[in-house]
Amino acid sequence: MRTSEAVAAALALVIWAAPSALDAQEPSALEPSALEPSALEPSAQAAEQSPLAGLRRGRDAFIGAREFSSALAPAESIVDAQRSSREPQYAADLAALGLIRAELRDFDAALENLSEAVDIVVKTEGEYSPTLIEYYRGLGRTYIKAGQYQQAIVTLEQAQHITQRSLGLFNVEQAGLLDDITTAYLGLGNTVDARKMQVERLDNAIRRFGPTDPRVIPFRYTLARYYERSRLPESAREQYEEVLSAQEARLGGVDAGLLAPLRELVQLDLLVAQGQVPEQRDRLAAVLEQSQNATPVDRGLSLALLGDWATVTGDTAGAADYYREAWRSLSAQPDVDVAEYFRKPTMIDFVPPLSSVDRGERSKPYTWGEIVLEFDVTSEGSPSDVRVMTRDARLATLQTRYNRRMRETHFRPRLVAGEPVATSNVRSTHYVRRYVDDDEEEVAEQ
Repeated sequence: MRTSEAVAAALALVIWAAPSALDAQEPSALEPSALEPSALEPSAQAAEQSPLAGLRRGRDAFIGAREFSSALAPAESIVDAQRSSREPQYAADLAALGLIRAELRDFDAALENLSEAVDIVVKTEGEYSPTLIEYYRGLGRTYIKAGQYQQAIVTLEQAQHITQRSLGLFNVEQAGLLDDITTAYLGLGNTVDARKMQVERLDNAIRRFGPTDPRVIPFRYTLARYYERSRLPESAREQYEEVLSAQEARLGGVDAGLLAPLRELVQLDLLVAQGQVPEQRDRLAAVLEQSQNATPVDRGLSLALLGDWATVTGDTAGAADYYREAWRSLSAQPDVDVAEYFRKPTMIDFVPPLSSVDRGERSKPYTWGEIVLEFDVTSEGSPSDVRVMTRDARLATLQTRYNRRMRETHFRPRLVAGEPVATSNVRSTHYVRRYVDDDEEEVAEQ
């Protein structure tokens, strides 16, 4: 497989979602290793009594530290030691070895290890054993890493089928699998079925908990962020508005629980309308002023966003005041590193230009490219001296459009002790899609 294709597999996870804090209780499709050895051990007591226990502890410690090169030798020794006499943990050991090899991009060997582990569990526990869920998930995600998206979908759907047999057709525990299947569909360029997977994810939660239950909120946020990354802001808005409505009905009109969905709606308004639609912004300011239970973090994040609004609408003095207040509020939370949070400029309203793949001009295979921009940002949040640092003739037109779009973007400036300051040589990296047979982008955005 060519390097660009391998990069595409790795970047498929990046393109659509980052885990939110509200999703912390769910398995995340963005974690590098779904198949943790601890989840696969059939008997912790038996494992500790094994002569291989020390090697397993070392292997798992290296995996936990993401030192996969160091984890490889003990993982191979553990498997080799059981070729003649297998312990009950053998399938889990094979799966752990497969995980390590996948991280080291030795995909053929990884797939062989994981497939063998699946076969062992099928023979010993049956083809519908819940134990297989994580094995199939690890195998499916390895297919994704290898760019074998169709095989990944087939494998992950097997895991999904087992969860439905074991936990019910609409169980929420399959959310992580649906995320992985989404990733595989995106790898194929099939955004229609990818979207269906994310909608199904939310529908399962609504069936399980009810549409207004607060436990549904993380699922709505995940779908909304998928829509945002899919350039569907109005669909994202619908989900944030559902969260806001549910929270208002449950908590009242001035509770701090409204601040998070209001912030999401205000950020969308900045992206879509550049501050021309102030209703949600004004409501955010009103709730922030009236709320009696907002934490320093909630206040700080809301004040920073109000500063962003002022920056976009040209009120640089007002923006600076909001940023100072945000700094003071976040500083009141002992476990928040406020200097780290504001240590670099942040894009407020950058909208990436569409490539021909994004516009869906043709149904053909695509790959990934990289555009790196470097520029300065003033203390008022304006970029200057924007320059393209990558040189790729196949992306020449798109690079020009990215340069132009960046020059139109507003930034939250870097803060030092609460004061906005200028920053030089800011670097911004963008991953873009292009058709594999294009020498360069075909048409410029009008």
